[in-house]
Amino acid sequence: MDWFINFLQNNFSNCVWLAILLISMVPTIESKIAIPLAMNEAIWGENILSPLTTFLISSLGSIIPSLFIIIIVRKLKSKTTGFVTNKFFQKYTLKSQTVNSRNSTLKKYITLTSFVAIPIPLTGVWTGSLIAGLTNLNIKNCIISISIGAIISAGIVTILCLTFLNSITYILIISLAIIILFLFGDLLSSYIKSIRKDKIIK
Repeated sequence: MDWFINFLQNNFSNCVWLAILLISMVPTIESKIAIPLAMNEAIWGENILSPLTTFLISSLGSIIPSLFIIIIVRKLKSKTTGFVTNKFFQKYTLKSQTVNSRNSTLKKYITLTSFVAIPIPLTGVWTGSLIAGLTNLNIKNCIISISIGAIISAGIVTILCLTFLNSITYILIISLAIIILFLFGDLLSSYIKSIRKDKIIK
């Protein structure tokens, strides 16, 4: 952790906004980590960003990859007859089916927004964009839905950080720890499922 903080201080002290913009674009991390990092005075000192600036930059940064993800996934889906998307995005395919199962177009977009809006690990813009890429929904409307979700998520995290501003370093550490645990649990779950699948095939 210290090496990362030193890296940020040495390279981004005069342009904190750029560090936050880049970090908020990272999958899984997004605004969940970017916001408590941006508002951490122990790291940035007098260069710390205001809550409003933090909220706006982290929201924008997390939204930026969305269009590219959707387009790439749809290209893979159309050019590989679904093999690549079914093989590597299986759990997102199941979530896209949840979106498609809604009985009205509006509910489909609301469901997509909900996958982005809740600031917990394995949710966010990347998850929502992967799901959107696996549906046949209008790309423009998907971007709008995902953007709304990203703004809600960033708003929740910003309010949480403002409420517990004196403990913001702990929020950052706990958030990182939770993300790592969720990722480990997800990998372990996928590994166990693959073993069971192999046994069934044999």
